[in-house]
Amino acid sequence: MSLAGAQCLSNSTLFDDNGPASAAWAQEDLVRRLCLALSIAKRAIGFLGEAGYCDEEVPEESFGPDKPLAETAMLLHVAAAVTGHAQVKERVDELSLLLASKARSHRTACAIAIHPTICFQLAMPHILLNQLGLRDPRFDRLLALSAESQAHFGREVVPHRALEGMWLKSLWSETPPGTEFDAAALSSVLNHPVDLLWGTREDAYAHTHTLMYFSDFGYSPRPLPRPRSQILGESAGLLARSLLLEDYDLAAEVIMAWPLTSAPWTPTAIFGFRVLADFEDRVGFLPAGNGVPEKFNRLTGRERTKYALAATYHTAYVMGMLCALALRPGNAPPNEITGPLAPAELIDELLSMVPNSDTPWQHTFRQLQPVERRTLGPFLLDMALLTRGRSHDFSGLGRLLGIAVRHGLANTPLCAHTAELLQRIALCVDSHHE
Repeated sequence: MSLAGAQCLSNSTLFDDNGPASAAWAQEDLVRRLCLALSIAKRAIGFLGEAGYCDEEVPEESFGPDKPLAETAMLLHVAAAVTGHAQVKERVDELSLLLASKARSHRTACAIAIHPTICFQLAMPHILLNQLGLRDPRFDRLLALSAESQAHFGREVVPHRALEGMWLKSLWSETPPGTEFDAAALSSVLNHPVDLLWGTREDAYAHTHTLMYFSDFGYSPRPLPRPRSQILGESAGLLARSLLLEDYDLAAEVIMAWPLTSAPWTPTAIFGFRVLADFEDRVGFLPAGNGVPEKFNRLTGRERTKYALAATYHTAYVMGMLCALALRPGNAPPNEITGPLAPAELIDELLSMVPNSDTPWQHTFRQLQPVERRTLGPFLLDMALLTRGRSHDFSGLGRLLGIAVRHGLANTPLCAHTAELLQRIALCVDSHHE
């Protein structure tokens, strides 16, 4: 999305080769961004919490009220851990009461009664409101009946959805997840690499959501089924892909991987956060890629506001959640990008293999100090691999792998996926010429 179009819709210490890491990102700025998300949530619930949004022109963009209600509950669940900031607490308390009045409706109660296979997902706002101290025994009794029904387990689900249900059940019952929780994680993308070159957006969401549910958004850290470095290597590749495709809600979700795993922020993660923060500051909120400025300009009054909120609220929520996670002790990103320095010539060579455009990531990159740019060799390599791969430039991919090997940058998931892709393509070529 262009800037003009977006405006229409308007405590680990790190060390590297250059010495100690820079100071952490200012808390007051993170608080300001979180409060912005909570303010947007208040308007979103007011406009979308009763009937959702119906788009007659693009029906697939329509959604019912359950979606914004559940996502608001998740935002509150994460933001509730931010203590010591009166402006956050005031907004969390006010929004929690507003959510309770919408989420525990007669319509939701009937849905929980009628659909026992998804009763915990339907009850997500209720369960997370319980965590905030806003209980409702009537809803608890109804949810218990639905969960105890014979049909409750009668739907097969993918692993990250299974983890979601078990996470919610654990919160509701106030008992730790059992062995089936770890078994689902072993079957998920937490234990199996996601396809970084050609995987779907749903695959990327499985990567981000699995980590959220598995860790209870950082409240209950658990041993990961694979080494953290492997998972974060895939997160780095997904972050580059999200920024390339200008998918900012997914980019923010991917960046959560570092605070969710209490990992030191890498140069790629710090840069990704800075891209989102810069874009949010330029526009006034972090925009989504699905808003259509022409449609926004055609609408007036309440319908215009409703459309703008429907198109943008989710991305604003995710940015708020990311900032809330960053506000937990030791989780804030550094305010400078530090790390091992690549040769300036390598940075220029990698940049030459990425189309020059005015996307937000390139806008932020151009504002960096030369020494900060030199920390981003792995990010630029990922960006170049993704660009060349998506255009089927297989010779360019081979050249990039050679560059990566020469500079000691080849030990990444995206390089491994690229090497395997070239092996498969080579076999296709050999078969064609037989």
